[in-house]
Amino acid sequence: MGCRWSEVQILSPRPFSFCRPSSPVPVMGQTLQRSSLLLLVAAVTAAFILLLADLLLAVFWAVVLAILFHGLYARLIPRLWNRRSLAAAAVLLVVLAGVVAPVLLLGWAVVRESSEFYAAVEGGALDPGAVLDTVGAWLPWVREILDNFGLDFEKMRSGLTSMVGNAARFAATGLVAAGQGALKLLLQLAVMLYLLFFFLRDGEKLVDTLVRILPLGDEREYELLGQFATVSRVSVTSLIVIGAVQGGLGGVTLALLGIGSPVLLGVLMGVLSVIPAVGPGLVWAPIAIWLFASGMWIQGLILVIVGVLVVGLADNLLRPILVGRTARLPDYLVLLATIGG
Repeated sequence: MGCRWSEVQILSPRPFSFCRPSSPVPVMGQTLQRSSLLLLVAAVTAAFILLLADLLLAVFWAVVLAILFHGLYARLIPRLWNRRSLAAAAVLLVVLAGVVAPVLLLGWAVVRESSEFYAAVEGGALDPGAVLDTVGAWLPWVREILDNFGLDFEKMRSGLTSMVGNAARFAATGLVAAGQGALKLLLQLAVMLYLLFFFLRDGEKLVDTLVRILPLGDEREYELLGQFATVSRVSVTSLIVIGAVQGGLGGVTLALLGIGSPVLLGVLMGVLSVIPAVGPGLVWAPIAIWLFASGMWIQGLILVIVGVLVVGLADNLLRPILVGRTARLPDYLVLLATIGG
């Protein structure tokens, strides 16, 4: 062990030196200290996440909306006298009017039509077994195809009846849960809007703080965060826009054809649009078969044409525009990704 020479002066005008042994912290001790600190940070982070478990969805959507609307926020700052708080408040009003209000209205319509669907099933006005019998009577080749594949038509009939009944009960249970969780929903909405304001106004400071914490190097961290923001923006925007277009077109078509619960079915098509190529078809195709089997050939043909040529192609037309231009991917990669889903 080495020593450090120190010079001191104690009650004497003549200083003297002495050897003070140096005592460096052992390497194993440093590793133990670092590991203990990491474990402590991980434990505190886990406890913090558990405390905020009920609000994680609000935090997630606040981050997503902040990424989506950051461009608008940046453009508003110079137009509002460089007042960041005012620009963030303006974006908040845009989100309330353009996102939150339509979603709440759409949710209310879905709840109303779900209750009507449940009442129709429970009251016998909607009998899925009778619908399947009608399809089998008008399209006898359906039975032949099922027989060729070893499928029992009667078992399918009972299975469909049970599935629709379970769906109706699930909708009723969801309505009760939605009513009971209204206060929680309002709380999450308030937290999301509150966090969105600060994520917009102080987002750059938060990013700088995160970059200082991460040990990857500033340039690489900024690059990774930029790529993350771009990918998140492209993914969320494409999902929302394509789902809204396909669900909206499908719902309007069903409403014009006189099909019940068009909003509920349109929302279902929008949700299923995340499944490439066949998503919305899982909703409109059975309805078209029922229209053909019921003798409404014109309505069925219109629904098939709109479903294939309008709703189905909307994905292939919009995705290259939304993904290719924003992510700056080559056209051939966007084409292959679109065809492959």
